[in-house]
Amino acid sequence: MFEFLLQEILTSKLLMHHSSLNSLEILIQKLREPEKAEKPGKQLTPVNLLPGFNISCVKYATPGDIYIEKDPFADLDENSIAIIPIIGSMFKYSSWWNYGMDDIADLIRLADASPNIIGTILLCNTPGGTSQSIIQLEDAMRNRTKPSVGLIDGNCCSGGIYALSFCDRLAATNPMCVIGNIGVYNQIVNDDKWFEERGVKFISVYPPESKYKNLAYTEAKDGNPKILIEESLSPFAIHFQNIIKQNRPNLDLSVEGIIEGKDFYAQDAEKNGLIDTITNLEGAVNLLRILHTEKQSIYSPFKK
Repeated sequence: MFEFLLQEILTSKLLMHHSSLNSLEILIQKLREPEKAEKPGKQLTPVNLLPGFNISCVKYATPGDIYIEKDPFADLDENSIAIIPIIGSMFKYSSWWNYGMDDIADLIRLADASPNIIGTILLCNTPGGTSQSIIQLEDAMRNRTKPSVGLIDGNCCSGGIYALSFCDRLAATNPMCVIGNIGVYNQIVNDDKWFEERGVKFISVYPPESKYKNLAYTEAKDGNPKILIEESLSPFAIHFQNIIKQNRPNLDLSVEGIIEGKDFYAQDAEKNGLIDTITNLEGAVNLLRILHTEKQSIYSPFKK
């Protein structure tokens, strides 16, 4: 488990707000010495992430529900709504302290397949994550058949806005929620000294037939990031920008930095077309019901 997560962090492009790097660096150090990592004394119990709300038609679902029952929505009434969390740093695989985005993607697929669910609300508070974390999320959101509303309750940065841009509508719970940070970068860990202190020295040997192997990484590590930027980072950044432009057609591209890494408060993100509205959970539920009704009215003439 630790190996998979450490490998993902160190080999991925980062779609992540820079402010979260401190916690990521601490996590990397803990993963280097897993025997010292804290482990839960007992099974973690779910917490109420929606305080103050009691909406009977809504179920807050996590991947833990999948492990308990194959269909976590089987006992719900018809016309219910699934609230699915994208909270915390986004990594591909689950661990005992956090749900992986692949499991979140499976939960979206299950909700979309359930006859009791009319749509999903993706509840988001994330600084973003790794480039690997959004692969299955994008697939699940592209192939869904039911409406989805993204509800930002805190931050929706980088990988978060990448994923939520596939929702039919985007909302924030407060004018001061932070949204954007559209972009990509690499954080290269130069751990030579760490290994040297432990008496370890790596010698990499490449044949002439593999002269380009790892070249971008080694050049960047030696202070020349040109190849890494041109062949890896820029293509992904352009891809990211195109995703946002396609998914948010009313985006005001004249706003400086809007697809080049700038952060926006929700009140400005709404003006700039990055989100659609500012509302609470109940408003998001109503918005989803409207989308469901509109979709039903479109398809009703074709029903026998």
